[in-house]
Amino acid sequence: MFDTATLNWKERTYDPDASMGKAMRQTDWPALCQLASGLRNGVRCEPLGHANNGLENMARLLRFEDGVLWVARVAMRTSAADLVKVRSEQSSLLVPEAFASECEIGQHNAVGAPFVLMSFVPGNTAMDAGGGFEKHRDGILAAAEDWHYTKNTEGTFKSGLIPGIGGPFETATDFYKAWVNHVRFPRQPNEILDIMRGAPEAEQVLLAVEQFPNRFHTVAPQFTHKSSRDHDHGPFPQCHPNFLHSNIIVASDTDYHVLGIIDWEFDCTLPVELVRFPRFLDLMPRHCGRNNRFGASGMPCDEEERQTWHERHEYVQMVAALEL
Repeated sequence: MFDTATLNWKERTYDPDASMGKAMRQTDWPALCQLASGLRNGVRCEPLGHANNGLENMARLLRFEDGVLWVARVAMRTSAADLVKVRSEQSSLLVPEAFASECEIGQHNAVGAPFVLMSFVPGNTAMDAGGGFEKHRDGILAAAEDWHYTKNTEGTFKSGLIPGIGGPFETATDFYKAWVNHVRFPRQPNEILDIMRGAPEAEQVLLAVEQFPNRFHTVAPQFTHKSSRDHDHGPFPQCHPNFLHSNIIVASDTDYHVLGIIDWEFDCTLPVELVRFPRFLDLMPRHCGRNNRFGASGMPCDEEERQTWHERHEYVQMVAALEL
């Protein structure tokens, strides 16, 4: 039986208006346990004190009388847009098994909040495990490369609506035309100026961000035909845009091997040009900063940034080896 004392779960406050405490109070836990019990032929269960949260959702352990553990994943935000995220979270890869879910709130939802009941993956996230990400970096990189190359057993993917964009799309060009109408640079102008610390290039970066949608509309029809006309029709790889160490579950043992991956809200297939590194290998683009960030060799002056460059290079090589 799994020792829940090894879980390093704790509350984090990212947004007071969407906190775990608020979600705890709004959720009818007896009703949720009654639903879970009905799914297991009447075996009674109770919510435990072990709970954890991210930016959008919280997770709480449910324990049945026979010792089986489930997780109740409850949405901390309940706007129409946020409910679409809950509805879209489905995958057959390294993820917990889902037993029941409800994406709406209303009289038919006795729990009082959008939720998913799922199996418990017996481990901590790589961010919360002993030693943190640095201690089991190699194992996470290996899991990342394997996931990046994974397809389902038929070698295809189910096409559907991409939240906030639309679809499904027959070609990469069709996707790009819809995508560029909704894409937003993740930083506000004042944040960019602060990051670049008054560098002369800052105004050029702000102008480029502003002009990007119109300029991309112009080149989108030619973008996917640069190397091959067939590229426009796929194949389209899978992308998990929240693929980082807080969403990777590792075992509580000496190896910290990867047990599963969570938080698939925005998972979808994308044109190959939009596939990105796992987010723990993200770096600010070279042009978004001062030129003196780089030495004469072209490498970053910062030692930690140089290490990430090295790991990005290794990661590309590992994924390429799997594709052979």
